[in-house]
Amino acid sequence: MHTAGKVLLIIGGVITVLGIIITVIGAASANLDPSEENYYSGNGGDSWIVPGDDFYGVYTSSSVNCESFTMSITDANGDEMFTPTCDYNNEDDLVDDDFQKVGDINWVYTAEGDVLDLGATASKVYIVGEWEAVGDAAGGFLAAAGGILIAICGGVILLIGIILALTLKSKEPVVMMQQGGQMMGGQMMQQPMQQMQQPVQQMQQPVQQMQQPVQQMPQETTQQGYEFEQK
Repeated sequence: MHTAGKVLLIIGGVITVLGIIITVIGAASANLDPSEENYYSGNGGDSWIVPGDDFYGVYTSSSVNCESFTMSITDANGDEMFTPTCDYNNEDDLVDDDFQKVGDINWVYTAEGDVLDLGATASKVYIVGEWEAVGDAAGGFLAAAGGILIAICGGVILLIGIILALTLKSKEPVVMMQQGGQMMGGQMMQQPMQQMQQPVQQMQQPVQQMQQPVQQMPQETTQQGYEFEQK
């Protein structure tokens, strides 16, 4: 497998997994879980201080019949602040399927710091800040969308890596074998150098052969002169 293909496969796989993880986390945070995100949880029978200027909804378990659910929330003057509603479909809203919204607290006549009396209920109820829940849901959706885009980018890189891995081939080293089955290693470089040195040595031999007659000529002349004097 080619090196470029391996690198792209690793990078694409990591990015794809990261995108999937971000998508799952974002989708999970987009759903409202009243049991975790609430300002009050209990069966009523006590008082509750309004923590801010948000819209507050009342939630309970999805196993409770919303039409027969009853609850009373009154202010210091004894005025009813609870408005029951069953207009939310668990399959379409952003609430966890284990919970359902059963009513709202009248935000027009309530303000931060007001003390409300919660009437006792047969089932456990949760008071949730609606705008805060919407913000969390929006953040979850954005995170999920970003995770999907990251996963798509990772998938594209992964696909390119697969194509390169299937089409490109890595260069394999050429191995030459000597007679007898031995691999040629450093001798492969030595042989060409020896072959280059041989012509140089062959050129030196004729030069040496030409020098030998020149050196022999004075000796012959000296010998001839010596023989003449003897006669």
